[in-house]
Amino acid sequence: MSIQLESRHYFKVRDTVQHLNGELGTVVEGYALYATVAWSDGRKEEVDQFDPFVSVIERAGTN
Repeated sequence: MSIQLESRHYFKVRDTVQHLNGELGTVVEGYALYATVAWSDGRKEEVDQFDPFVSVIERAGTN
């Protein structure tokens, strides 16, 4: 059995993400083409899935 790794550039609800500029955020909505991220400064922004400037640094738990 093989294990497929998930891309750090595909966002799921409750994942913690980081922009290349260092800012942290949490994914609040996730769709096939984009996700909505709530950034640490309070802004919410739509981010394209697989955006090269934003990476998942912690996956949400499965609870």
